[in-house]
Amino acid sequence: MRFWCAPLPWARLILVVGLSALMTLPTADLARAQQDESTTEATGPDPVAWEWVRGQLGSGTEVTTPSRLEADEAYPDAWTGPVSGTFELSGVETPEQLPRTPVEIDEVPAPDYRGPLHGRVSLPPTPGRWIIDVIRQTPGGEVSAQLQTLVGPDGTFSLDLAAAADGTGEWGLRVLDANAGYAQHGATWPSPAVLAHLEVQLWVVTDAAYHVGTAPALSDGTFALVDSRPGAKVLRLVDTRTGAVLAEAAPDTGLVRSFAVPQGHPMQGRTYTYDQALALLAALSVGDEATARRLGQGLLALQVGAGAQQGALVSSSAALAPGYARPELRTGIHSVATYALLRWWGELDEEDPLRPEVEAATTWAVAWLMHQQVTEGPMAGLVTAGHGQDGPGGFDAAVALPWASTEHNLDAWHTLDLAATTLSGDSGVSAGQAADRLEAAIADLLWDPVAGGFLQGRSPSGPDPTRALDVDSWGAIWWQATGRSELASAALARAADLAWAHGGRTGYAPHLVQQPLVWTEGTAGVALAQQRAGDAAGARATLDGLGPAGPDGSRPGASRDDPAVSMTTAPAVAGVTWVLLTEQALAGRPSIWDTSAPTGPND
Repeated sequence: MRFWCAPLPWARLILVVGLSALMTLPTADLARAQQDESTTEATGPDPVAWEWVRGQLGSGTEVTTPSRLEADEAYPDAWTGPVSGTFELSGVETPEQLPRTPVEIDEVPAPDYRGPLHGRVSLPPTPGRWIIDVIRQTPGGEVSAQLQTLVGPDGTFSLDLAAAADGTGEWGLRVLDANAGYAQHGATWPSPAVLAHLEVQLWVVTDAAYHVGTAPALSDGTFALVDSRPGAKVLRLVDTRTGAVLAEAAPDTGLVRSFAVPQGHPMQGRTYTYDQALALLAALSVGDEATARRLGQGLLALQVGAGAQQGALVSSSAALAPGYARPELRTGIHSVATYALLRWWGELDEEDPLRPEVEAATTWAVAWLMHQQVTEGPMAGLVTAGHGQDGPGGFDAAVALPWASTEHNLDAWHTLDLAATTLSGDSGVSAGQAADRLEAAIADLLWDPVAGGFLQGRSPSGPDPTRALDVDSWGAIWWQATGRSELASAALARAADLAWAHGGRTGYAPHLVQQPLVWTEGTAGVALAQQRAGDAAGARATLDGLGPAGPDGSRPGASRDDPAVSMTTAPAVAGVTWVLLTEQALAGRPSIWDTSAPTGPND
């Protein structure tokens, strides 16, 4: 009999390999005993928390005014030519206008005017230095009218446009400097003035954001840069006195920024695919269809579209430039993302124009996952870790990782099990068969009956017994989903040695650590395991131990920074969404790895 269950969050990529194992103090049980019974009452999703997650979409730039900024066209990532656009100030006083051209004209000539023209230049009077050069402004650029005159000692000039060469287009005047090789001085007349202390900055985003150009903000509400660089284009209207961004034009990729961190932080503007998948699952759970669509399309942008790894979902990318993500592939991350796509596909209307694309993407993603399953040898039935890693010569996408993470395998089972009931035809049958093989392999190769818990993983050379919270909590959910509640209880009980109280919170650390540490995401995972085991009161007490969310709905990734176990106090999408999904499960709503979640049209 097949048990349907939604995949548990597998540990973040950076938490896969073993870490130091040191003594800790169990405190979560004590904290639970102190909870009031009233906290077991079901509650709905926290709307403030969900709004915070939605707020992580976009660039994250702090824009200080409602001013508008737009590019003249949607410049592709590969574009390296000129970039131009318009802006409209709002909520800010219009700055002083500073002339760009030194030329002043008594009366502006019409394009067909062929008579005398008088004017002056706002430059130091220098006999024989300044030359007025007449041009025509055409769609193809400036064209010489073959007419020049010298500026007089008093700074004035006169000329007769009747002597200019035949042509069409607006008249234009350039000032040439005879003392500087006849180079042009200032902008061609007529030119709009520059708005003082305002500029438009061009940034391109690949692996990170790079400032590649600046143009003056002109009084007619336009700007133009002569060239660009490859990458996703981001434009910002900036007050140079304060550095404040008055307006921004950035691509909408549908990707969340995993952490709310300041500019310059290594994780600023970065999307971890696991977090993107959690956000999509949360959107589906709370019924926010519009945001789910946006997040789902963002997740699709993280999928490898061709080649040997077609269908795989990368580990992370810059939120504004998914096309530049390096092909670092981890089976656990891929599995959770594929699970989210399967759930999304299952909720799309039959006539939805996105449906064929999502179906194809999920089919390829499931196929890639099944391809990671070992067919023979001491690890037969398990899925290996993925492809690509850093080495002495840099990142090597061709490296296949031969070890198997328990966390990855738990994730993969939930995904294959869902695929078996969601995909049609041979794809669904194959996924079900792969899930059955994987179920047997997890039980035989990753469970340590002597220790009464899951290994962290296994490699061809043997088991890795390092303690890890995720294999306890997610392992308990998996045992429950496969109908073995006694083993689920054993796995969950083993998490007690990772319990801590710190910073006014109670919860769990990701590994055995020396100093108190409460991991938000992992603690919520324990609560979900308790809920799946039928202990709603314990689950509520565990969540309550995390304390309230911030006023903006955010939650820290952990109670303290600890680079050794990749923990940060920065507000984290994974922490917020895990708490939200667990609260949804407690309220009887679809969550993650739950038996009541929708399974699609082939259910």
